Amino acid sequence: MSRVKITEYRAKKLILGDAYAGRSLSGISDVGFTKPNMVVKVDQGIKKRFKQGLVAVNVSSKEAGQKVREWEKRGFSHFLVEPYVSHEESEEQYLFLERVRTGIRVLHASSGGIDIEAHPELVKTYLINPALSYMVVPGIPEKFLKHLVEVFEKNFFSFLEINPLVVRGDEVYILDAAVLVDSAGIFFVKNGWNEEDVVEGKVRHIAEEKVQALQKTTPASLKLTILHPDGGLFFLLSGGGGSIVIADEAELNGVGRSIGNYGEYSGGPTREETHLYAREVIQLLLNSPAKKKALVIAGGIANFTDVKSTFKGIVDALSECASTLRGKGVKVFVRRGGPNEIEGLLFMEEYLKKEKLFGSVYGSGAVITSAVDDAIAFIKK
Repeated sequence: MSRVKITEYRAKKLILGDAYAGRSLSGISDVGFTKPNMVVKVDQGIKKRFKQGLVAVNVSSKEAGQKVREWEKRGFSHFLVEPYVSHEESEEQYLFLERVRTGIRVLHASSGGIDIEAHPELVKTYLINPALSYMVVPGIPEKFLKHLVEVFEKNFFSFLEINPLVVRGDEVYILDAAVLVDSAGIFFVKNGWNEEDVVEGKVRHIAEEKVQALQKTTPASLKLTILHPDGGLFFLLSGGGGSIVIADEAELNGVGRSIGNYGEYSGGPTREETHLYAREVIQLLLNSPAKKKALVIAGGIANFTDVKSTFKGIVDALSECASTLRGKGVKVFVRRGGPNEIEGLLFMEEYLKKEKLFGSVYGSGAVITSAVDDAIAFIKK
């Protein structure tokens, strides 16, 4: 038994039923509306979508299509489009339900909306017993609250957050919703949610999927996790321990939100395998809207991974888009050691200088964090 997230589309459909006019999209082929006022979002269980530029509000059908295309290029694949509800910011409320041992805990703020984290003093706490027909949370229509609890119970919800919520008399508008369900409930829900609706741990960025598929073809270790696709600091890291040290250095220097990805290539990947892996990371970097971007190629001192061979693979990937990288002002920072280190570092340095991508290059004689420290200083300028 575990709590897993379902799509916002399914969550709203369960709560609102046929009254919900939103549509779930898996691509741009059919946005589904011709209305001039729409909301379109990435619907893959991602937190803080608005702040990451993954929500477009009050847009036309054409603009919604453009947004979906943009997000597809960044590797997203599941979207939600729905009619826009015109409202004032002062109307936005916050509502949260969570299953606890003694019933359902409710948090409510009559104002705050998407900025509720900055105003915790506005949040009031209530406890609801689902067995009771009379339920009161000031500011929330009783009929709606009762229906919400019924849906919560029937569909094995563990957590429901509606933020923002707009209430106008007896009319309620759910502008954004996040739901976690009890995974064991899948055996009991009927005409509710199913495995296709679960996004927790399943819907991955297309770059992560490609690396995962590549990993299955090689005894080497190839791992990739997208952290902040809008970041300015992207990593090609080698070795688990070294990777952790380097990523921690960035976090400790206050640029954690700038880290675009985490992962590693190690265990002796071939030139071609490294090329295919590096291509995915470099494409992530190119897709990021950050004004200043850096690529860090770093790691510990390898036991048997050939530095020169893997560097050739990385150069193959860089060469596919060197002019674009140069045009965006990207710099590459390197710290690596291991077999064929001297030849590999020289090869990389000469290439980066020739293509005007050079940031810095260090060998095993330098501190492991040298390259990432240089990269951090660069993006902070």
